[in-house]
Amino acid sequence: MKKNIALAISFIFHPMIISLGVFSVLIFSGISSTVNPYLVLLTCFVFSNLIPITTVVILKLSGRIDDLDASVKDQRQFPLTLGIGYAALGFITLTLLNANPLTQGLMFCYMTNTVLTLLINRFWKISIHSMGVSGPAAALWANGSHYPFLMVSFIVLVSYSRVILKAHTPAQVFAGALLGLCSTYLQLQLFFL
Repeated sequence: MKKNIALAISFIFHPMIISLGVFSVLIFSGISSTVNPYLVLLTCFVFSNLIPITTVVILKLSGRIDDLDASVKDQRQFPLTLGIGYAALGFITLTLLNANPLTQGLMFCYMTNTVLTLLINRFWKISIHSMGVSGPAAALWANGSHYPFLMVSFIVLVSYSRVILKAHTPAQVFAGALLGLCSTYLQLQLFFL
């Protein structure tokens, strides 16, 4: 029962679902932009959801990864490398579209945070799920959405679920959450606000 709940939490609050929700908030939160917000959202969806999900499914079907989470540490390098490229293309496209700074910034953080994850993953299996929930929480905070209890609850729920599912140790989820929060917030403050 506990494992089923953890699996449901891990799925419902999957980083790719969270990313689309947070991009939507950033795009439609009243920050002015000269471009059609639906075009910006479509761009975010394509580069942070559609292409990465399609890639993971193809890698799973071709046997390059054992499962859709790329749970085996050594199998994460290739999908992470592709993810860096997808986020870079997304960032360039958002910049050309003149999307609002925080939307551009979050896509930039997906690229740079994935670079950090790729480097760390060579030696240690940091939690991408925890990082993928805490980073967008930092972007919401930078956008003025100050709901610390709710944000911390989501991060704790996802982190706890990853430990229950034996996907990560407590140290790996803590490190992922902390790195996602700090790295994203600092990058947004330095380069996009």
